[in-house]
Amino acid sequence: MVTEGNHEIEIFPIIYPQPFQAYNARWPMPFQHSASTSNLYYSFQLVATHVIMLGSYTDFHAQSQQYNWLQSDLANIDRVKTPWVIVLLHAPWYNTNEAHQGEGESMRQAMEHLLYDARVDLVFAGHVHAYERFVRHTSIAFLT
Repeated sequence: MVTEGNHEIEIFPIIYPQPFQAYNARWPMPFQHSASTSNLYYSFQLVATHVIMLGSYTDFHAQSQQYNWLQSDLANIDRVKTPWVIVLLHAPWYNTNEAHQGEGESMRQAMEHLLYDARVDLVFAGHVHAYERFVRHTSIAFLT
């Protein structure tokens, strides 16, 4: 299962005048099964996990189709039968690396509250070619 990134926008005026034309042709995902109207965002079930693929480079503002679809998709998850919810997107909402700083900020501002309110368990992002993770700061004593 895949989701689009910045390299898939592919606007070449004569060959691909519309964004994501090649991506949609090469990577048809089962978006209709999740009531999505776009191959650029969709969800699917994997055992006791609901996986949501979001489109970082398609409309995501509060009146957009993706936003409305996400709101509905999250509302329809039965957390008793599906205790895990994982979201994947391309442009990270949080990033301390200097590369691509702030590129996911407008999407974060538009959609983060939906994920938070739905108690999403895990969010994976790409785009930045560096490894980062967040940990709680604690005092650790090492014995040598």
